[in-house]
Amino acid sequence: MIKTEKGFTLLEVIVAMTILGLGFSALFAGMSQSARNLSRLDKVQRREMFTRNLLAELDLVQQLTPGESSSGVFEDGTRWRLEIQPFVQPAPQSLTSLIRVELRLDWDAAAGIQRKTIETYRLVRMLDPTKPSLDQQLHALQ
Repeated sequence: MIKTEKGFTLLEVIVAMTILGLGFSALFAGMSQSARNLSRLDKVQRREMFTRNLLAELDLVQQLTPGESSSGVFEDGTRWRLEIQPFVQPAPQSLTSLIRVELRLDWDAAAGIQRKTIETYRLVRMLDPTKPSLDQQLHALQ
């Protein structure tokens, strides 16, 4: 009769535990990277939401005058600067003007300060020259 032993040797157990440990290490590293990516995506989405809100507020401003500017900081720390510039010189006696609205965003990121510029163009009516400034109009909306 041949006698056989059942079970694992110590070397087999050590090899199995090492392989299992390497697998868990790779799994946890992947989960950690996914969590960092989700956090970064959340910051991008919040910045986009703040930017859309600012541009929507700008739609409510009664009059935009070339040469005006305004700046501020979003809740997430993103700095913004809005500048109104003439795009096409208005014709004499014209009641309308084509302007360029430039919104510049600056924020701190892992790679240093990041910058994004958004430009839009608007046809505006030239109204009252004694109207409140862009800053005053934006603050009145808040």
